[in-house]
Amino acid sequence: MPLRSDWSSASCPIARSADVLADPWVLLILREMFSGRTRFDDLRAATGAADSVLSRRLAAMTDAGLVDREGTARSGYRLTDAGRETLPILHAYARFSRVTDPDGPWGLTVTCGRCGEVAASVDWCAHCAKPLDAGSTRWARRSMGGEPFALTTGRTS
Repeated sequence: MPLRSDWSSASCPIARSADVLADPWVLLILREMFSGRTRFDDLRAATGAADSVLSRRLAAMTDAGLVDREGTARSGYRLTDAGRETLPILHAYARFSRVTDPDGPWGLTVTCGRCGEVAASVDWCAHCAKPLDAGSTRWARRSMGGEPFALTTGRTS
């Protein structure tokens, strides 16, 4: 399998962002961090990543400014402001999955925590006209029982 391209110095902002965010492991780690899992062992269990894969991705995410390490590598991680800015990207993936497979067992519903309406956009609540950020968004993941829960950005354990 060929090595992945390096777009870190590209002049295109999409290419530069893809250099950091186009890795599926990074997206899954972000999903779990927003879901409240911040410790290495919890992230490993939730994503199924091998220790070496998870270690490399978390190091790259730290270098890219998406997460900060809290204490030792196994203590936990915290999303930075840049990490929290990835939330609309995860919402776009969730929205796309509902379009391509609306009845799949892995669905994720995004709702506004202020008004309770299901989001029709990835970054804005059309009902109450407020942004969908980590502090005002609820997810309901079918894989986690389907009950809405508040997103987190810091250590929970």
